[in-house]
Amino acid sequence: MSQTILVPVDLTQPAVLDSVFAAVRRQINIEPTKVMLLNVVLGHYATEFPYLDSAYVERYTRHARNELTRIGKERLGDACEWHIDIELGPVARTIVRYADRVEADLIILASHNPLVWDVFLGSTAAQVVKHARHSVLVVRQSAEAGEAASDASKTESAQASGSGAR
Repeated sequence: MSQTILVPVDLTQPAVLDSVFAAVRRQINIEPTKVMLLNVVLGHYATEFPYLDSAYVERYTRHARNELTRIGKERLGDACEWHIDIELGPVARTIVRYADRVEADLIILASHNPLVWDVFLGSTAAQVVKHARHSVLVVRQSAEAGEAASDASKTESAQASGSGAR
């Protein structure tokens, strides 16, 4: 018997990869495993802003595909069967639907340090845990990884709003 593990990867949070893939490696040592590496492109980036045309989405998708392939080779190699996929949509809902579609046995995802808007909207991890019909392993981050992830989110938010240093 084999298992399918879904691993949503946030490419803006490289600091969390070590702990997430440590959890994945523990699972693939138990039984034969197929790992699905998923990156979700927020749907509103592609649809609500007229200056983000289809060429941008194609470039980002190509970049994400290359990064997921690199991560898969570096982190999983030949230890198990693995595949990559890019989806467009609301992150938590897309992860849950994708898990249903591939009949995942387990979802392994990182829990980032909550930011202000997470308190009001709920974190992606919390939403996935709440709505998934599958088992979910939420990997807590070390203090260093959490700080690096938080710093990366702040930088990305500043760049997205145009308030970053120029």
